[in-house]
Amino acid sequence: MIWTLALLAACGKGSVTADDSAAASSGTHTVADTGAGGTEDLSAPRDCATVFRYTATYPANGVYLAASFNDWSDTEAPMEEVEPGVFELRMELAPGAYTYKFIEKTGSAYWVCDADARYMQCDEGYDSSSWDDCRPGASSCNSMVVVEDCAPPLLHLTGLEIDRDADTARLELAFQPGAAGDGMAEVAISVNGEPIAADWDNSSPSYTLELSGLGDGRYAVRVEATDAAGLAAEPLYVPFWTDDRSWERGLLYYVFVDRFADGDSGLNGSEGTAAWATDYQGGDWRGVIDRLDYLEELGVTALWLTAPQDNPAGAWGWDCEANFSGYHGYWPSSPSAVEGHFGDEAVLRELIAAAHARGMRVIVDWVANHVHQDHPYYRDHPDWFADSPALCDDYNNWNDIPETCWFDSFLPDIRYYETGPLQQMVDDAITWAMDYDLDGYRVDAVKHMPRALYYNLQSRVAEEIEHRSVGGDEEFYTVGETFDGDRGLLASYIGADQLDAQFDFPLYFTLRSTFIAGGATLRDLEASFAESEGAYGGALMSTFLGNHDVERFVSVAAEGEQGVCNAEGLLNDPAQPPAWDEPYRRLRLAWTWLLTHRGLPLIYYGDELGMPGYQDPDNRQFMRFEGLSADEQATLDHVRALGRARRSYPQLALGESTTWWEEDWVYARALSYEDQHALVVINLSWDDRTLSNGLSWAGLPEGTWTDVLTGERLTSSGDSLDVTVPAMSSVVLIRT
Repeated sequence: MIWTLALLAACGKGSVTADDSAAASSGTHTVADTGAGGTEDLSAPRDCATVFRYTATYPANGVYLAASFNDWSDTEAPMEEVEPGVFELRMELAPGAYTYKFIEKTGSAYWVCDADARYMQCDEGYDSSSWDDCRPGASSCNSMVVVEDCAPPLLHLTGLEIDRDADTARLELAFQPGAAGDGMAEVAISVNGEPIAADWDNSSPSYTLELSGLGDGRYAVRVEATDAAGLAAEPLYVPFWTDDRSWERGLLYYVFVDRFADGDSGLNGSEGTAAWATDYQGGDWRGVIDRLDYLEELGVTALWLTAPQDNPAGAWGWDCEANFSGYHGYWPSSPSAVEGHFGDEAVLRELIAAAHARGMRVIVDWVANHVHQDHPYYRDHPDWFADSPALCDDYNNWNDIPETCWFDSFLPDIRYYETGPLQQMVDDAITWAMDYDLDGYRVDAVKHMPRALYYNLQSRVAEEIEHRSVGGDEEFYTVGETFDGDRGLLASYIGADQLDAQFDFPLYFTLRSTFIAGGATLRDLEASFAESEGAYGGALMSTFLGNHDVERFVSVAAEGEQGVCNAEGLLNDPAQPPAWDEPYRRLRLAWTWLLTHRGLPLIYYGDELGMPGYQDPDNRQFMRFEGLSADEQATLDHVRALGRARRSYPQLALGESTTWWEEDWVYARALSYEDQHALVVINLSWDDRTLSNGLSWAGLPEGTWTDVLTGERLTSSGDSLDVTVPAMSSVVLIRT
């Protein structure tokens, strides 16, 4: 779906004025589909020309446009100097995606990528470990322009104002005729799928939509229009929330759909795998709907769902004498169909709407590195995919050729050095986000795809979902998975023009070392957290104790890492819950640490109670809601208390931290946010401890403090507070 982009066929990034119309950029390089300078008259028919605009870096004898449409000729497309040092070229191009560069000719030819381009493409062979090698303006960057058919009309959002205190929204809309100049014939506006009466006069190019009486929740305004010739504009989509929640105060829960809850047994069915653990086990979207009460009681504010796209039938691959079904969602076989084992489109929409009604944001996996060999893109566009399958598991291909190796012989790797897949996959992502009212994406396999993909995705999201240029403030959250301990590598994919954040794997490694093995102390862990905060430029990283790719916390704490196959080369028998309490006590301490630090903490389904599991697929055992042991129930109660507290007390998520007590195995932090305060104490030693310390020096007030884990109340003695913390336990005090 491209509506603003249809207007701005190739307008350089930063060249859009506040009313979403094309104009000359204040930046160095500009590509636009209207004449240079000024703001376009939206009442006038669309101009079908594409205008390239470039400000020379050096005094130039001439500037040329080299592009895929002229075989990269350095002489065929001279640009006209329209003012001193500013060059322009107006062209009529057929609809499609094109790559280009500017060439300054002084004493020699200087090829430069358009630093303001809205889209880009990385050259094959660029240094994928560095964004600087492909960033717009860098040597290995190609600028990309997407030229749309200019015959249909356009809908524009020229202004957006959300007043959350007054529960109102104001949208400024405009209709621009297509190239033939036909006026608007019909217009339809809906909010959350419900049509609303709109008195938009067909003869008027603009309209103000006023919405009032909006309660807390998510709203999606959709506008559709056709002209007198029957041509339809791309629908306009404007989502926004009116509650006061933020991602920064959130708690993310990964619902691994097939293994979470069976709500519709009629969908259950086998794909004939050799092992039960690798087949579908009956979880579905209806089951998630049925368990939303459970998630809300846990304090969850955002759901991460398994990728919803259809996966292939049958069994594939071979490991530990077992083959596998696509129960996990990471083998997409269709660009648009949903996974039938999980339900149909209507149930998926119902799930997302039901989560939204509870104030929960919803993100899904975006699997864009590869498709399954049954996917129509692989059948119809073989040139979109890497040639002979160099498997990532062979040699050091995971790191040496991460963007072209295949995850498996039946998972063709997409070649994003071609414009076709680069445009199509981003277009699919935007379409899914709009059609299903998604709030973000968990981006799978980040380092295995060129950085241009994230640049183009973020550009589309900012324009078509967040509407940043006209006052939109909603954050469509993109969080990446780069399974690596190098903070510099993770950070290189984060920024305003790439992903919003990543899962903090370096911190995860230290967390496990601290609470499971004692290889790192609490001091070391706090230092690791500080290193993360310094490395990621303020990005809202997702912090976690486990996920679907690693062994479960309690199993490692009880037995160490066991791997996938046993000594006989078969899949390990399922891990069993530990028979003693220490692994659970360690897990509860880790949860206390995680849920009282900044970031967006992740709960991998079942970790809230301490489910066991060896390596994949055993770390994906079916969720248990009943029949919990005393240790599992105590862990669930612990996490539930922390989750609710994090939702209720902003100081736990946003507070400035002051170290109140510091030892290797006993650590306390004072947290203050505005006039709200907390004191978190973790005792990872085997001794009961009583800590006595002052309050005011750490910015804490005197008075009564309540432990959210036990309900116990403590009262300070003047400026001093005594806190008793039993061995291997924690205290989370809120100033009440």
